[in-house]
Amino acid sequence: MTAVPRVPRNDWSSVAPPELDRWRPELSVSVVIPAFQCQSTLDLTLASLSRQTYPADLLEVVVVDDGSEPPLTLPAIRPERTVLVRAADAGPGWGRANALRVGAEHSSGQILHWLDADMVVYPEHVAAQARWQHVLPYAVTLGYKRFVDPDVHGPWPSPQTVDEAAARGALGDLFGGSAGEPHVYVERYIAQTDQLRTADHHAFKIHVGATAALRRELYDAAGGLDPQLRLGEDTELGYRLAQAGAVFVPEPGARSWHLGRTHVMKAREQVARYNRPFFADRIPFPRSWRKVGGPTWSVPLVEVVLTVADEPLEVVRAAVDSVLRGVDHDVRVNLVGPWDRLDDSRVRVLADPLLDLRLIAATYHGEPRVRLVTERPASAFPAPYLLDLPATYGLAPDALRRLIDLADRHQVGLVRVDPPRGDGMSVLLWRTAALGRARWVRSDGESLPDAVDSVYGSRDVTAEAVGVTDLAGLAPSDLASGAAVASTGRRPAALVPSTVEVEGVRSLAKATVVVAWLAGRRLKTVLRNPVRATRQRPGGS
Repeated sequence: MTAVPRVPRNDWSSVAPPELDRWRPELSVSVVIPAFQCQSTLDLTLASLSRQTYPADLLEVVVVDDGSEPPLTLPAIRPERTVLVRAADAGPGWGRANALRVGAEHSSGQILHWLDADMVVYPEHVAAQARWQHVLPYAVTLGYKRFVDPDVHGPWPSPQTVDEAAARGALGDLFGGSAGEPHVYVERYIAQTDQLRTADHHAFKIHVGATAALRRELYDAAGGLDPQLRLGEDTELGYRLAQAGAVFVPEPGARSWHLGRTHVMKAREQVARYNRPFFADRIPFPRSWRKVGGPTWSVPLVEVVLTVADEPLEVVRAAVDSVLRGVDHDVRVNLVGPWDRLDDSRVRVLADPLLDLRLIAATYHGEPRVRLVTERPASAFPAPYLLDLPATYGLAPDALRRLIDLADRHQVGLVRVDPPRGDGMSVLLWRTAALGRARWVRSDGESLPDAVDSVYGSRDVTAEAVGVTDLAGLAPSDLASGAAVASTGRRPAALVPSTVEVEGVRSLAKATVVVAWLAGRRLKTVLRNPVRATRQRPGGS
């Protein structure tokens, strides 16, 4: 079995797709076309698809009529294996996201290729994108398009004209030789990031427009399209694809014409105003989207995992409260414990063997940002970060922000905080996208940290540097008030944590992290001496 290529971050340059004229495709492709009130342009789209170089026996086209009146029909010039599905027959719902989801459910291809019903694609369009999915199962390819306007370039050609032009390789002449208008901001971002190879964790925002392709298993891993969204569904899906481990690849060989201008081109401000509340609730990036609205969102920035074990109420409460009362409120805490053992059976209240467990559950019963779970979540998906926090460690108010800033500054997949006691119980900040990527490439017997290192890299940092303090060994009476862990405000010292390189990819920048000595307000005398910084690890696992 061939090993899956390990792409570091979004640098796909180490992957070599097959040349278009020297390969025989093996994977089936389903082109899914959402369509509404667009018979004339749909006919042109299907005419161009009828001339694809991709093998006809591996290509199917699924057109989803999203409630057109009169209903759409299939024209004479179309690919041999084309079907028409009525979205209403699949259940309630409407809009592009719902139509694409219905189309995916009614298709059978190993590769899903999204295409709008106002596109005229060149003969190699499908093949140019699908060749990437043949060698990289977590690749999301993005086709190129040029916009043409009927008011400028004249009336649309007939389906027969499109068919004949495609047959003789003359699609570029369809609109009087015009070069058309590029998707300016998309192509600008692609150019600024060296064809997305240096793009950071915001690369998903480029997943917009009318043509893209991906493996079905990647689509399923991301949870499919959200049918509740009426606009911006491509961006939101792109975000979840990124968390599932996707790498985004622009494919200039997948050329096409876009018949008319997009919604965004026609009404950019209105579309942005409409999308912002939906994006803010579902997508934690960019952070500026969450400057307005409440502190609790459907998808938090960080999922914190804390195992209760046999720790007393006071210790667990101090740890949890240090997270909830930090400067970043965009968190959700998962308290892992045997909560299913709690029942209403008669018991001597003060001699209850599950007393502390019961008290912890009561403490956070009404807190919407705390969940009681019996098993550790396998992933923070779709949240972009997961923090493993031992129950006996507390965070300074800005510790979580420092950890995230460190991860983002260096675009690493794991930040490991050396344990203050040297007991091996590290605080770990995982990037969900890195965990998603690791699941695609991880080999048998390979540790998860090693797999993450190989595709995103990691950094080690001391407890002092980011603000992690030790709660173990403190008497319950010292913690009874649940005093918050806070910085003393002493002047910081500079520290540069160690870096693990990602398969030869250099760090994006050097970092300087401030050192803060920590103490709880009521524990000032107990924690008078700062937590000792542990020796930095030299490398990556």
